[in-house]
Amino acid sequence: MAELDRGKPAASAASPIPLAYVVAALPPLFWAGNFLIARLMRDDIPPIQMSFWRWVLALAILLPFAWSSLRLDRSRLREEWAFLALLGAIGVTAFNCFIYTALHHTTVINAALVNSLLPVATILLARLLLGERIVPLRALGIAVSLMGAVLVIARGDLFALGNLMVGRGDILVVLGMSFWALYTVLVRRRPLGLKPLSLLGATTAFGIVFHLPFVLIEATQSRIFVPTLNSLPALVYFAVFPSILAYIFWNRSIATLGPATTGMFMHLMPIFSAILAAAFLGERLAWYHPVAFVVIVGGILLATRRPPSTPHPSHQKR
Repeated sequence: MAELDRGKPAASAASPIPLAYVVAALPPLFWAGNFLIARLMRDDIPPIQMSFWRWVLALAILLPFAWSSLRLDRSRLREEWAFLALLGAIGVTAFNCFIYTALHHTTVINAALVNSLLPVATILLARLLLGERIVPLRALGIAVSLMGAVLVIARGDLFALGNLMVGRGDILVVLGMSFWALYTVLVRRRPLGLKPLSLLGATTAFGIVFHLPFVLIEATQSRIFVPTLNSLPALVYFAVFPSILAYIFWNRSIATLGPATTGMFMHLMPIFSAILAAAFLGERLAWYHPVAFVVIVGGILLATRRPPSTPHPSHQKR
């Protein structure tokens, strides 16, 4: 079975790259909403149970659509169960539990700042685990887009970064971000015979199982949460957008653009967070939001730009 080129994106020159960029930009949009709602619901739903019920509901919604794919892929699922369990533990359980717990102890601004380091962590892990090259143009693009993300988080005042306090919540965000970077790199090596819905369904099921001991511990230390009509809209959003759709689009982007390039789109999260806050919380957009958007998009374009191909020696004139 042919394997993906580990050093290059899977998409060919003829592939619809603009559409691939749109697909890669949607997960950060959905996750920005996830951060916002999780922060708003922090007093109503304990963090581990928030993650658990999110994925239980996501699996219930996903299963009717994924059932035929799971049946067709059952032999491959049996062969790759250990790798799928690892993806579930990292990308479903660890990442979400750390992030939701962090949002009970830190601000969205601090969480966004730490999460903006994800592309750097992804590129380093892709280099270590997949052997992907870090070309100068990509490194420059990462630096430029990171500057745009920091501009939003600092609210246009870069000196304000020195006043950000690092606490327990920020450390938890670092741990969650690290697990997501590892998931982003490992999913590139997913079994090629698996359909996208099979991959998501299997990893979700494993992730739910891995949640159980932590749910029991949290329930004994705080309280047992039972979904209500008031919490249902938030749980439905958690299940559909940052879970099912975001994971499908993210996995697709990794296969198309590669883990390093896909990870760069996380720099859009601060922009999306500002837009959502303005739309739903009445917060005003400031001058630095459009400036940062241009800087971030410029950085992404730099990092994803293909260097001019060097003519093969046999085609050069002698």
